[in-house]
Amino acid sequence: MKPPRLPRLILAVIGAALATGVAAGFVPVTGIARPVSEPGVLAGPASGTAEVEVTSLGASPAATAAQETGDWYLDITRPGAPVRMAIPDFQLAPPEAAGTGGGEAAAVPAEPLSGETFTVADEAAEAASVASAVLWSDIEYAAVYRMLPKRFYRIAEAGSPEGVLDYYQWESIGADILIRGTLRIEGEMLVAEVRMHAVRAQENVFGRRYTAARGAARTLAHRIADDILQHAGNYQGVARTRIAFSTNRSGPRAKEIYLMDYDGHGQRPVTANGSLNITPSWSPDGRALTYISYREGAPALYLAFLYQGRGEKLVGDFQSFTPAWSPDGRWIAFTSNRDGQSEIYLAAVDGSELRRLTDNRAIDVAPTWSPNGRTIAFTSDRTGAPQIYTMDRDGLNLRRVSFEGSYNDSPAWSPSRQHSEIAYASRIERRPFDIVVHDFETRQTRQLTTGRGSNESPSWAPNGLHIAFASNRAGDDQVFTMHRDGSNLKQLTREGSNTTPRWGNPPGNPR
Repeated sequence: MKPPRLPRLILAVIGAALATGVAAGFVPVTGIARPVSEPGVLAGPASGTAEVEVTSLGASPAATAAQETGDWYLDITRPGAPVRMAIPDFQLAPPEAAGTGGGEAAAVPAEPLSGETFTVADEAAEAASVASAVLWSDIEYAAVYRMLPKRFYRIAEAGSPEGVLDYYQWESIGADILIRGTLRIEGEMLVAEVRMHAVRAQENVFGRRYTAARGAARTLAHRIADDILQHAGNYQGVARTRIAFSTNRSGPRAKEIYLMDYDGHGQRPVTANGSLNITPSWSPDGRALTYISYREGAPALYLAFLYQGRGEKLVGDFQSFTPAWSPDGRWIAFTSNRDGQSEIYLAAVDGSELRRLTDNRAIDVAPTWSPNGRTIAFTSDRTGAPQIYTMDRDGLNLRRVSFEGSYNDSPAWSPSRQHSEIAYASRIERRPFDIVVHDFETRQTRQLTTGRGSNESPSWAPNGLHIAFASNRAGDDQVFTMHRDGSNLKQLTREGSNTTPRWGNPPGNPR
């Protein structure tokens, strides 16, 4: 879907053809309530949202202290060499091993399902298989460690008594970090016990027990993956994050807001009102989404409270577009024509304290907040072609950011603490749109996509190391993700046309 020329932008939005958007606030959602009768907004159980309880399995005092500081990993690396991680599949812990809490319990490999009778043992084996695959995928996606192929693990495990860990054998195949886990079903719960070993130091540096509802193996694995990345390298994982987007999969005359896990799993609706619902933006605490809906005719700004399954209109006296939630959760920046032209406004989350930030005959649209909440970037055609600008949150100190490309739109500010960057869609040399990133420190711009389709609406992952975007490279508009350098491209959606992805924070971890 190609973005319209900016002077026609508002009409295009009214026609639900807007493919550009607004940077996301980031989401921590720990659960979603059962549906209630509020029209047009859904809530319900969803993958990736179940609670996971975590307790320590204990370790040496030094290792326990290291778990708190996150610094132990400095002692297991070899200067100049990548850190190599081994993650064998989860083993099935026998019932009698439950609750031992000591060393690693004797375990048996998780076997695939067989036969026609689905027993508790079969369910445990399936859960172990799912958790193993998801954990591996999560760690691999982070691209922090070099994953040792599983075909080498038999060498490391050969000759060792059951339940005994031979560090020398694992070192011989090149492992720096070893992750071993067991899984069992205990009543109505899945229980996983996971230990992380510094192989060269021959230490168990991390041990935790994870408990989740039966059927929540994916959620369990996502939590384990984020913990491993945090404690192995002080890395903020994205395994528990979710992405909101707009889709027409329910019918060609409607667009609804959907959610999915970061890897595309568990796609489910937030709205179901048969109207046009576009450009979602997350609240920092993860309990609400703002979005634009045409359910009453003109485009208005709505809130969807995910836990209660209800929604309410926030601003609706005039046409509103492209909302963006401030990092502190107090304000929403958005575009409105209430004064006769498209300008950027600011309102408190209850709709009060309305302020106009821009005042120009040009069209100003698509605001996005800096991580500290002091600056807002947006798109404007005030110099002719649409370009990216920044201003202070009070509308002062206007600065132009983009100078390359004939049409630049949909800015998204990186939340990274290491890189001061902004991504946006740029038309370069009359080609389709591509995703580019401007570095404020170096004042350099790098191009991430090239050669295939039109690529638009970038949104950063909460750690600033990945980007979600919409592209028609596969035909219809679909949601993709990639690393911040443009590598590791993954397609997440395949049904219908899907636009304006917005990436949110992991549960209980607002940024």
